[in-house]
Amino acid sequence: MLNINPFREGVKAALPIVLGYLPVGMAFGLLARQSGLTPIEAGSMSLLVYAGASQFLAIDMISKSISWFPIVVTTFFINLRHLLMSSALSLHFKEYGLRTLTFLSAQLTDESFAVAMSNPSKISNRPSYLFGLQITSQIGWIVGSVSGALFGKWVDHKEYGIPFALSSLFICLLVLQINSIHHLWVMVIAGIASVFFKWVFPGNWYLLLTALFASGIGITIEMVMRDQK
Repeated sequence: MLNINPFREGVKAALPIVLGYLPVGMAFGLLARQSGLTPIEAGSMSLLVYAGASQFLAIDMISKSISWFPIVVTTFFINLRHLLMSSALSLHFKEYGLRTLTFLSAQLTDESFAVAMSNPSKISNRPSYLFGLQITSQIGWIVGSVSGALFGKWVDHKEYGIPFALSSLFICLLVLQINSIHHLWVMVIAGIASVFFKWVFPGNWYLLLTALFASGIGITIEMVMRDQK
């Protein structure tokens, strides 16, 4: 049987993700440049933060001159789902220590997690496969970010709807998470709550308050359903 290099196998598995990351990354780079970031800063953010939805939200808040604390807190709660995803992945690397798990978890995204968990046998105790998958995806995201920051000024962003990239990215992530009627109810409640909090509180605090409120509603529904079983 042909022995395929796990890292190279992971790189090939990441190609569909890269095709999706390049245009969205370019949209991020363009918006980051318009918010006052340089191409180096945009690329560094994609290298160090590497969280698409949070990066879009962060630069939107930066463009509105919001202080660092609300930005950090809001992006922290948005990325809490990574704790659950990394915990699920850790079950497939029981032979490896905390250093390896920390390194792999730092590069985790929704898309790479979905590809990895689509066939758990490919990642089971094969960190090089997961690393190939994740590093290739991140390179695609960084290339898209820097390209958008460098060349985005020649793109008619209004005509192509790039300012809507943040909203569309969140909508896509939301739709992918709706797997039951209870998820749909949480979505509706979160939408109503966001409108209410934005009306009551000034600034962008409604984002953080809505995230906390909707998360609490979701946990409550899960606990009630568990008790009914």
